[in-house]
Amino acid sequence: MTRKTLIGALVCFPVIGGAIAACGVGSSTDMETPPPQMKLISESQYRNTIADIFGDDIKVVGRFEEVPEVDNLSALGATHVSISSRGYERYFGLATTIAEQLVSDDHWEKVVPCDDEEAGVSEVCLRESISSIGERLLRRPMSTEELDLWVAEIRKSTEALGGEREGVALAIEGMLASPSFLFLTDDTEPDPDGDGIRLTAFAKAHRLSFFLWNSVPDEELLEVARTGEIHSPRVLKAEVSRMVQSDRIQAGAQAFFEDFLNLDRFDTLEKDKVIYPAFNKRAAVDAKEQVLRFLDHQLIEKEEAYPTIFTSKDTFMTRPLGMIYRVPVKKAEGWEPYRFADDDPRAGLLSQVGFTALHSHPGRSSATLRGIAIRELLLCQSVEPAPAAVNFTVVQDTHNPNFRTARERLTQHRTDPACSSCHEFIDPAGLALENFDGMGAFRKTENGARIDTSGELDGYLFSTLPDVEQTIANHPGAPACLVEKAQKFALGREPEGEELAWRSRLEKTFERKGQKFPELLKDIALSEEFYSVGEPARTGIQAASVDEIGGKS
Repeated sequence: MTRKTLIGALVCFPVIGGAIAACGVGSSTDMETPPPQMKLISESQYRNTIADIFGDDIKVVGRFEEVPEVDNLSALGATHVSISSRGYERYFGLATTIAEQLVSDDHWEKVVPCDDEEAGVSEVCLRESISSIGERLLRRPMSTEELDLWVAEIRKSTEALGGEREGVALAIEGMLASPSFLFLTDDTEPDPDGDGIRLTAFAKAHRLSFFLWNSVPDEELLEVARTGEIHSPRVLKAEVSRMVQSDRIQAGAQAFFEDFLNLDRFDTLEKDKVIYPAFNKRAAVDAKEQVLRFLDHQLIEKEEAYPTIFTSKDTFMTRPLGMIYRVPVKKAEGWEPYRFADDDPRAGLLSQVGFTALHSHPGRSSATLRGIAIRELLLCQSVEPAPAAVNFTVVQDTHNPNFRTARERLTQHRTDPACSSCHEFIDPAGLALENFDGMGAFRKTENGARIDTSGELDGYLFSTLPDVEQTIANHPGAPACLVEKAQKFALGREPEGEELAWRSRLEKTFERKGQKFPELLKDIALSEEFYSVGEPARTGIQAASVDEIGGKS
C-alpha cells in the first residue's frame, strides 16, 4: 500500500478536466445572493497557517500553484483556479516535508502532547490530538464518524509503515493534501432566522480571519465559533474590534496591499545589470518590503488618512536601497527610518523604488507603464490594451539625438492615429514620474535634456513632482479605488447587484471617518453583505482516488 493510497482512503479528490476541486461544492447562477465560494489558498495564507498552528520554525519549502490575476487582483483569480495534476504533486510534496518535521523529536510533544513514551499513544490521546489538528487544518470540527475513520487509518498506517509517528505523519499529510485545506470553502447551514442558509460558525470565523489576518483564527475566535456566539452581532463586533487592534492585522493589510499594488511581480523583476548595476536581487526584495513597511507605518501604526501615502516624507531604508536613492544609510544590515528633506521633491508611494522600478522596463523607464499603473491600480480606471502590430521603435530608441526625452519620443509615437487616444489618456500621469529612471533613481535630465514633468490628469494641472504627488492625493478616485479593491479582495469576486450599493455606502463611511484604513477593514468585516451566502447548485462531481490524479507511486 502506497502513501498516496493510504491518504486516498481518507480524502475525497474530485477531478474536473484533470484538475482537483473541493468535494461537493458547486456553483450557482442567476441568484440575488451569491452562492458558496471555493478559492485556492494563497502561498502567504498557507505559510501563515502552518506558522500559526505549528510554529514559525516549520519550514515550508516548495513551489505553489500559480494564481492568475483577475481585475489586477490575485484574490479574484483564486476563485477561478483549480489545482493541476502537477500542482497537486507540489502540494503533496509540501505536505510530506511538513509532516516529517512535525513528528520529529523537536515537535512531537506539541503535535501529540499526551504521548506516554513507555506505553505509547493511547486511543484517547490519539483521538484528542487528531481532533485538535483536524479542527485547525480542515477549518471545522470533526464528526465522531470522521474521527473514527482517521484514527482507524492511522492505526493501519502505523502497522504498514512501522511506527506511530509514521501513522500520525500520514494523517497530517492527508489533511494538508485535502481539498478542505487547499481550498477556502464556504460551509453552510440552514439559517434559523429565515428560509435560506448562512455560513456555519466556523466558516464565518475563517472568512473573517483570512480577510483581517490572512491566516487561521486564534483560540479566542475559535471559541466563539465553537459556541456559535460569533453569529451574535454584539460578539462579532467585539471580535472584529479586537482583531483590527491586534498586531496580526499587519499580515492581513500586507496581503491586501501586496495584491492591490501587484508587488508579487517583484519576485521575477529583473533589470539590465550593465545599465543599473545597483539594482540587484537584494534591492528588489528590499524595494517590495519598503512599500509594505511604509504603508504599515502610515496606515496601521499612525492611522493616517489614506491620501497621506502619496505625500508623506517618511520612509524606511536599507543599504542597498540607499545606493539607489543616493542617501546615507548607517546600518550595513537591516532597516532604519528615513525622512526626505522638505525641499526634496520625493515623497510618498509614487517616489518609491517599489513603484517606479516595478513599472519600468529592464533597461529604461516607462511613462506608459507608470501611467497605466496610476490609472488602473490607484484610480481603478480602465485602460484599453495596445493595438496589435504597433511600431514601438521610436519609443524604445533612447539614444535618438532628435528625441532625447521620453516626452519627445512619445509625442512622436502619438502621430500614429491608432495610438494617440490611449496615450493621451495614459502618458501625462506617467510622464510626471520621468524624474525617475528605470530602477527608480532620481534624475533631472535625460540624455542632457531637462525633463518636463508638467501635465494634466482628469482636470488637475501639475508641473512639478510634488504637484503630481498632491494631485493623486487630492483625486477623488484614489480613496474610491481603495474601497473598491478592498471590497473585491474581501469577497474574492466581483460585486453584483445590491453589493454595488454596499460599496457606495462603504465609500461614504470611509470619507466620513477620515479615510482611515483600519476603519474600512472594520466596516467591511461588520457588514452583513460580507457573510451573505445563497443556495449552491450541485454539479454531480465524482470523487477519484489520489492515484488517478497523481499516478501510481
